Amino acid sequence: MIRFLLCLLLLGYGVSGYAEKAVPWPLEGLSGVSGSFLSETHGTSSGTMFISTGRFSSLKPDYYLWEIQTPDRQVLLINPEGFWQVDLDLEVAIVRDVPDASELPLAYIWLDQAELQGFSDKVAQGQIEAISEFNLKVLNPAALEMHIVDPLGRTTRFELNIESTDEPEPSLFQPNIPGGADFFDERTRPSPMIGRGIQ
Repeated sequence: MIRFLLCLLLLGYGVSGYAEKAVPWPLEGLSGVSGSFLSETHGTSSGTMFISTGRFSSLKPDYYLWEIQTPDRQVLLINPEGFWQVDLDLEVAIVRDVPDASELPLAYIWLDQAELQGFSDKVAQGQIEAISEFNLKVLNPAALEMHIVDPLGRTTRFELNIESTDEPEPSLFQPNIPGGADFFDERTRPSPMIGRGIQ
């Protein structure tokens, strides 16, 4: 199920997508955010398949950190050097090529209403593939809610609770690979930076 969550974090959206209007966008004009998240995945029946919680941070436009704390401990991190997945329980680290922003759902929190409408238009015109429905809305000035439906009918709800809009330090977005962990570099163009600070 972690693999499914990972796919949701990295897939572009499909057939329909929109954002609620009329509520002021809490991140407008900002470039940094951090807070906590809750995600719930439901199957085609009403039962909950998977729940995870943790923390997230982002520094616009290139840095994203997703720390899964339950049910297991994983770090998903994107910086200009790569997309890093560190499983703290299994002590395995993998780095892949940096995904395009259009393939990263968390990147859409930085779009303003006009940009979200443009994204919705592209979805309606069939220019974006992979997931059947997408909805991003403001719950309150400190919380966003995102719904994603995949082609199999599974629905995942992300609730992002904003705790700070200060800009995180870029050094926060460097990979911290545990000593002795198995490391796999799957990038098509490996970088010499492995676990070093970001300059």
